Order: sequence, then C-alpha cells, then structure tokens
Amino acid sequence: MDTLLNFPRTINAYSYEDYKRQVIACAEAGRTSGQDQLPERIGATKINAQRMKRIDKQLVLSGEIERIMGHVNKPWTWILLAESWCGDGAQNIPVIARLSSLSPYIELKIILRDENPEIMDAYLTRGARSIPKLICLDAVTNQEIGTWGPRPFKIQEMVKTYREENPNVPHEIFVNNLHLWYAKDKGESLQEDFEQLLFQWTSN
Repeated sequence: MDTLLNFPRTINAYSYEDYKRQVIACAEAGRTSGQDQLPERIGATKINAQRMKRIDKQLVLSGEIERIMGHVNKPWTWILLAESWCGDGAQNIPVIARLSSLSPYIELKIILRDENPEIMDAYLTRGARSIPKLICLDAVTNQEIGTWGPRPFKIQEMVKTYREENPNVPHEIFVNNLHLWYAKDKGESLQEDFEQLLFQWTSN
C-alpha cells in the first residue's frame, strides 16, 4: 500500500466511548457536530444516538470474525472519519468499535470529517466526502494498510440497485429503506467485509 504523505501522528481524535458520549451530548443539547447546525442534521443526531445505544446492546459477532481478529499480531491504528449526523456512521461505527476491541494491537481513533478536510479529501468515494471512512495504518511506520467505507459491500449494492430502479425516490423514503436494510442485516454484512479485509491486511 502507499503511504499517506504527511499523515499527522497527533490529531484531535476520540475513542469510541468518548465519541458516543459526544453524539449523545449533542442530541441532548439539540445540536450536531460541525459548524452547520441544520435542523435535519440535528434531528439525525438525535436518532443516531439511539441507534448507537441499541446496536451496542444487540450486536452479536460471528465466531469467524472473532477468530480472524485473533490473528492480528501487528500494531495498527484505525482512523475512522465520522460526524454525529451521519446515519451510515451510526449503523457501522459501533460494529467497527467492537471489532477493534477484540485485538490489543488495534487502536481506534475517531476523527470528525469537517475538522480534517485534508485527510478526508485523500479518501474520497467517487469524488464525494462519504463517511464513515476507515483507514488502517501501521502504527509503527504510519504506512497505509488498507481502507473501508462508507458502507458494507452488500448494502451498497442494494443501494445501487434501488436507486437504479427508483431514480426519483424522495430522499426521506430512501433513508427509511436504508435503515430498514441495516436493521435486518444486524451488522452481518460489515463483518463479512472485514473477514476479507483482515485476511488481506494480515497477509501484508
């Protein structure tokens, strides 16, 4: 993998528990992360706080992903770009955090997208600042090992098909369907993604 040039070793970053507390605090205060305090983002933050709490309680990891996580034996830093208003983030970040907790070699650092435009712009998805976006770095050399995001592959394929078949669907209906897919999926698609990624990353 290429090294991300000038990737800062010291950035304003949160652990998962600190990030979740920030999301909940924003929700309770009627705010959202970032400078754009838009009503739709504030509303999404309130919903996301509840989503994260629910996923933390209900998430069940597969035996396979737990086994694969046990093979991580090199120090990694997982940089995860996020914002409190992002619905995909609320669905996936708790799962990623649980995965990272399975290995003493992994440190998860959650950073805010809009506070880190240079990092975000180095990891665009089809030209867009799509989040969540995970960057796996070698903690010693600061070299990039791999990336993931912003959605699990299976769910992204469902989104692609749905948009092709319903090009004029209102955004609100699309979002409702997206979160129904996540609810039915229960984090399984993300775990499948990481089963493949971790095999690749640990083989480097």
